[in-house]
Amino acid sequence: MSESGKKKHFKGAIEGELDLVPLIDVVFLILLFFVLCGRLSTDQRTEQISVPPTKTAAKFDTKGWERVVINVYGKTQDGKPPRNSIALPPRPPWVSSGIDDYTGYQQLRTAMNSVYDKAEKYDDPKGTGMRLPKVIVEIRADAETEWRVVQEIQQVLSDTIDPFNNMLPRQVDPKQLRAFVNLDFTTRKPGEK
Repeated sequence: MSESGKKKHFKGAIEGELDLVPLIDVVFLILLFFVLCGRLSTDQRTEQISVPPTKTAAKFDTKGWERVVINVYGKTQDGKPPRNSIALPPRPPWVSSGIDDYTGYQQLRTAMNSVYDKAEKYDDPKGTGMRLPKVIVEIRADAETEWRVVQEIQQVLSDTIDPFNNMLPRQVDPKQLRAFVNLDFTTRKPGEK
């Protein structure tokens, strides 16, 4: 065959039109097949999953425990309370007036020290030698509260930082800590009952 014949034959294949309708039909059928089969296998898979029992979590019997609610206000509500103020009902909110003012944290720690002193205690199950109070502390923070404030409240409650010493870490024996470790976070608005 001559070279001109080959070119002519190749040129004719390029100029021809392809019908894509059967290709699209096949792609949609394959897609439909995988969607239906995938859904069935997902349903079967969830029935077969069994969660192993926990080995590290300890179940507490909290019957008779004291519950303390801490309200944290993140936004100004008609001028009261100011941003990121802390309240331990029935007391009025404690207000910190600036970045380096830890008055609210200091007053919270003082109030929680008195709660710690009055509460019944139990030995730390982790064997640290700490005596922990039978108190559940519920932290209620509104949507405008800065997460930094919630973290600092946790650190004040666990007694790992000292609000009377510029919020620096405490360097004490764990047996001397007055830590609250049973914390709850709720979606209730601060001040709700």
